[in-house]
Amino acid sequence: NNKMSILLRSKLDAAYTDYFNHLQKHYGGIPQEHQAAINMRMLFIKQYILDRQPNDYRTPIERDWSFIVRREYRYDVNIRACTDALAAGLGVSLIRQVMIRKFVIWPMLPVAIGTYIYRQRALGIFYNKKFFDMCNVGEQYELGFARNAVLQKCNQLLDREDF
Repeated sequence: NNKMSILLRSKLDAAYTDYFNHLQKHYGGIPQEHQAAINMRMLFIKQYILDRQPNDYRTPIERDWSFIVRREYRYDVNIRACTDALAAGLGVSLIRQVMIRKFVIWPMLPVAIGTYIYRQRALGIFYNKKFFDMCNVGEQYELGFARNAVLQKCNQLLDREDF
């Protein structure tokens, strides 16, 4: 199971990278309609997953999937952004120490804070579709109904049937 999870994760990461490379190649960045769809998906994740506890949902399926999405968000976005921020902060502190030949730690904090804010946003954009697709639990559930409403708006915005 773990090996399958690792293979699936790398396949999904490659698909997301290809999607953003395609946008960069053809549009020179993320077009407005794609950015609007990303913002709608991120707002959905914030409202229905991050701002609510899994126990707020009535059915076990919604509870389970909201817990899983929340856990994936924590690992893929928050913890990864923290480790990137820590690495950048320590690297800058190390460079500064070599430059002045004294022990200084102060450059770590501002660099780490800035890096964390930037990486959290960038990773949220990168993985927003993954989190959004994980909430596909069916129309009969509150979470699935809200997801499909957002999906319909995204499809109209991007002029396509489905993602």
